[in-house]
Amino acid sequence: MVAHQVAHRLQQNNGGVVLLCGAMGAGKTTLVGEIVQILCPTAQPCSPTYTIINQYAENIFHADLYRLWESEGVATVPDQVAINQIMESIGLLDLCIAGNYVLIEWPNGIDFPQAIHITINIKEDGNREFIVD
Repeated sequence: MVAHQVAHRLQQNNGGVVLLCGAMGAGKTTLVGEIVQILCPTAQPCSPTYTIINQYAENIFHADLYRLWESEGVATVPDQVAINQIMESIGLLDLCIAGNYVLIEWPNGIDFPQAIHITINIKEDGNREFIVD
């Protein structure tokens, strides 16, 4: 349900950026996979934990920035200058243009105008709560 809502918003806007937050194992990559499959049924989404950015179609990108923050020794949200430098160095800023679908896990302070923010919380009973802004 959430994947369909997000994919529909992205399609209506002819692309966009989705920022996904949640604890390790909350389901961020699973949700991204569902969104990607809706946008491009022939895609085979997988976690970009080690590659940092996966490309599934000409205009569909999935970034997992967890290892970047870890490798930078960043325990808290870095300042905006550091964020921009990191994003520029991996080419992520260049991908966040009109017509592209960019889904970013572990955004740690990254923000874009009109970005869709998704927070996934694991409830005590193990179910997931999705907050979409």
